[in-house]
Amino acid sequence: MLERALCPTLVGRDEQLFALEDALLAAHRGESRFVALGGEAGMGKTRLARELATRARRLDWEVLWGACSEAELPLPYLPLVEALGNYLSRVDVERLAGLLGAARLELAQLFPQLGGDEPSASLGDPAQAKLRLFEAVVALLSVPAREHGLLLVVEDVHWADSATRELLDHLGRRLTGMRSLVLVTYRSDELDRRHPLAPLLQTWRRSGAAEPVALSPLERGEIAEMIAAILDAETVGPEFRDLMHLRTEGNPFVLEEMLKEAIDRGDVVRTDHGWKPRSLEELRIPETVRDTILLRFARLDPADVEILQAAAVLGRTFDYATLVGVAGVPDATVHEALAVGVAQQLLEEVDAGRAAYRWRHALTQEAVADEIVLPRRQQIHGRAADVLVDAGAEALEVARHLLGAARFDEAVPKCVEAAEEAEATFAFAESLELLDRALPHVRDPLERARLLAHMGQVLWMDGKTAAAEEVLVEGIAGLESLGEELEAARSRLVLGRCRWEQSRPDLSFEETEHARRVLEEHGPSAELALAYIRLSGLYKFEFDNDHSLEMATKAVEVARAAGAGFERVWAKSWVAFALIDTGRTVEAMKTLDECFEEAQRAGYPFIAQNIAYNEAWSRLHLMMPGIGARIDALESQSGPAVLIEMIGIATSWVRRASGDLLGALDAVEPAHRASLRAASAKVRWRTAVELAEVLLELGRLDDAGATLPDPSERADLQDVVYDAAPQIRLRLADGRLDEAVRLAREIADRVDRLAPYLETLAVAVEALVAAGLLDEAQAVVDAGRAYPTDAETAYLDEAQGRILLARGAASEARPFLARIVEVAAARGFRLVEWRARTLAAEAGSPEALAAVIAEADAAGASLIRDGARTVAERLGVAVPEPTEPPAGRDGAEPELVGAGERLVTTMFADVRGYTALTAATAPADLADRIETLHRWASAEVGRHHGLVDKFAGDAVMATFNTTGTRLDHARQALEAALALSGKAALLDLGVGIGIAVGPAVVGRTVAGGNVSVLGTTTNLAARLQTAAEVGEIVLSDEAHRRVAQWLAERGLEAAPQSLELKGFDGPQPAWRLRGGAAH
Repeated sequence: MLERALCPTLVGRDEQLFALEDALLAAHRGESRFVALGGEAGMGKTRLARELATRARRLDWEVLWGACSEAELPLPYLPLVEALGNYLSRVDVERLAGLLGAARLELAQLFPQLGGDEPSASLGDPAQAKLRLFEAVVALLSVPAREHGLLLVVEDVHWADSATRELLDHLGRRLTGMRSLVLVTYRSDELDRRHPLAPLLQTWRRSGAAEPVALSPLERGEIAEMIAAILDAETVGPEFRDLMHLRTEGNPFVLEEMLKEAIDRGDVVRTDHGWKPRSLEELRIPETVRDTILLRFARLDPADVEILQAAAVLGRTFDYATLVGVAGVPDATVHEALAVGVAQQLLEEVDAGRAAYRWRHALTQEAVADEIVLPRRQQIHGRAADVLVDAGAEALEVARHLLGAARFDEAVPKCVEAAEEAEATFAFAESLELLDRALPHVRDPLERARLLAHMGQVLWMDGKTAAAEEVLVEGIAGLESLGEELEAARSRLVLGRCRWEQSRPDLSFEETEHARRVLEEHGPSAELALAYIRLSGLYKFEFDNDHSLEMATKAVEVARAAGAGFERVWAKSWVAFALIDTGRTVEAMKTLDECFEEAQRAGYPFIAQNIAYNEAWSRLHLMMPGIGARIDALESQSGPAVLIEMIGIATSWVRRASGDLLGALDAVEPAHRASLRAASAKVRWRTAVELAEVLLELGRLDDAGATLPDPSERADLQDVVYDAAPQIRLRLADGRLDEAVRLAREIADRVDRLAPYLETLAVAVEALVAAGLLDEAQAVVDAGRAYPTDAETAYLDEAQGRILLARGAASEARPFLARIVEVAAARGFRLVEWRARTLAAEAGSPEALAAVIAEADAAGASLIRDGARTVAERLGVAVPEPTEPPAGRDGAEPELVGAGERLVTTMFADVRGYTALTAATAPADLADRIETLHRWASAEVGRHHGLVDKFAGDAVMATFNTTGTRLDHARQALEAALALSGKAALLDLGVGIGIAVGPAVVGRTVAGGNVSVLGTTTNLAARLQTAAEVGEIVLSDEAHRRVAQWLAERGLEAAPQSLELKGFDGPQPAWRLRGGAAH
């Protein structure tokens, strides 16, 4: 009897395998890749991943494999812990620890064997501590990537916990420029728009971080091909094919299961001519795969059923030793049951360095587990909990089984312990789920209050500020009612921050000041320093400069006395920001330099990012050079979502100021989309303001108006500086002058506090001048001049020039306007420069308007362009209309026109050692490999705009530029050759390739026939191919000249040769690209 009905070949997945092989070869060249493989359950994702792993091992790559768990409470980072844990079990850990340096202490939180006798890294700020851990994982994965090449497969990411999703997102952005390929698989049928993986996949696709590959159901012919391969049959009848296609819906796993059931029940029988199905009327094929599995399960021995049911409760993957303990029967009995499970296509052994098994598919485990009655399931969970406690298992595993067994009193402390372990590795969502499961079963009031306060802090760390606020209020009230004032004060600090992030600075101040008073009674501490930092920020946001500086200075003193290094550096940066608002910008920037360098040196990326963001904001509004200096240093770094979004806003500032509006849009749009999912109202508001300003400058007034928050949504006085420009300029642009004036007067009324930010004053003057309120405008300028500062005051020069121009004093306005033009141009503030040049043209140089209009138009700065055009029309100056860009080609290759001579590139490829290969390889296997090679060659040549002239046995000839329209044909041929050479290696086929460039006669010899390419170039390529060794590409002299720069840019070097070639007189210059370089 055929014990297992598994397909020996991969059917219907050529396109997807081609894409994965492409990614593997690109990664092998040092161009890291990240691929997301999606498809419904049973479509063959695992099979395809295994095929890729086989090819990676042929390249001597390290293959790491992990899977996410469908368990209700999965272990944080489970697939990475599994994959890297197996890797650590087979390498020299001491050597590896030496390579990792300080990163090994971070990794010791997940892999204790890397920590040695040294203590684990301190937690510090949760955001920057999580980033350190993630960077340490990158460092660990980089070791096998550098030494061999790395394929990391993470299966079933639709079940991934939040921490794993965050880490995978980090890896996608940080594993770059090395020989690494990350492949994640997911069930597409599990994802609706509310699934937490859905937005991440969308972000990966949109940003290009991950290449999507999708699996669809098999067609009828492919179902027939699978059946024939499983049954080793030559043909499959159309009725049987159609029935199986109907029942399986094209699902490969379901087909294997149903065929296994059909064989076991005698619906498919062996005859003298192979396996044959009974007549259609006699077939009893089950309706669903669940029915198929349960029918097979029902026929098993009851003793085997009990053991396999226990295995189903343990999870998708389980240890043999644990199952023996839970089953309570001799080893031999368990072993026999597992052997039956493997034979019945229910289970498979796992190569994990220990005795472990895995359900062949999640659908199988789900079908078996769902049939177990509740009392029996609770009994199994209870046994599992006891066995795991005795074995010293992790708290999370024990907690999951205690909850399943309804032993809640025992489950609560294990849930809390597991939550703290999850929190230690920054898996905040997983920690919250555990605490939430424990909370209903906590009876002691003090423990309940502490648990609520703990939950509130974790919710805040996870970015869920509104939910955190609600839980913290209840927890703090409980703590205070029971006399725990100090504990409550620490939680009030978190509550105060939550309320500020929800745009309630008044309530934030109350909570923070209350916490400060209580903490002050207990002497210097990191928490007290943090309270002073928070208060300094709250005062700064209202431009209460003296109090802000006082609080920041006090925070430095307290942090120093408490030995709190993180808080000391952060507090010192807030001293600097307070100094900016008092007009001492030179001193402030020097202090920020010191803080930023110390933060980078000490490993405080949160502080470094905070400094970068706030300093960029200050430089933007004070027209100081170097807005993006620190942003550029941090842009490639990852961090918590809120900081990534803030860095996205700051990157937009940098690009917008420089006139790169489309670049600004590219930076702020992803941050805005991400902020809409965030819980922080403050971040949502700031990203919306920046996006609206970029849209406004692009001339998209309707979009800007729909995006820009109403002025009533401002929370701090600082928010006026954020949104004054888009609020006022949008109203001026769409004719709402009265509203623009009202906003300008609000600025004038608070000019004493807003005076440090001269751009805001200049924008207010812009509206007042437009309304003819010149005296009010002058009062704003005078107030700005009176404010003592060592910062640049060129914005006031623009405002003064605008007022004088409106008064008709053009000659007096010119020096002011000339200065703002000069300063803005020198400091790279192009939008400010173009606006000032427009005013300067109006003051006496109208001929300069044409240049302003042209430059603004080229940058897409439509608001400035249209404003300058309006001035030109008023002055009667003729300016050229903007020209429409020429329509681009759609990328399609033109049809071949008449026959004629053209400059072409010809490529010849041939398998080396073909005769010996035929003697050592089964004919069917060799034919399949050669057929696959031809298919790949055709695809690669076509993708690179070439034409396959012919296949001859194991040889391929292709020509590039048969149309005569491409200039890059030599490079395209080389790229195709590199890809083909690499893919041939995956098939264990060594090819040699020759490439030549020269004239050839191209055309169709008969109407409707194939294109033929004739000439010495074709002969030269063929002869160069014969000189190529396995894996080598030999280029003609002209071909090398055309690709030399491309090779140099990629670190590839071709060696010059002088070759004697048959049919050519004298030595021929050539260039040999060695096998190692080619691959």
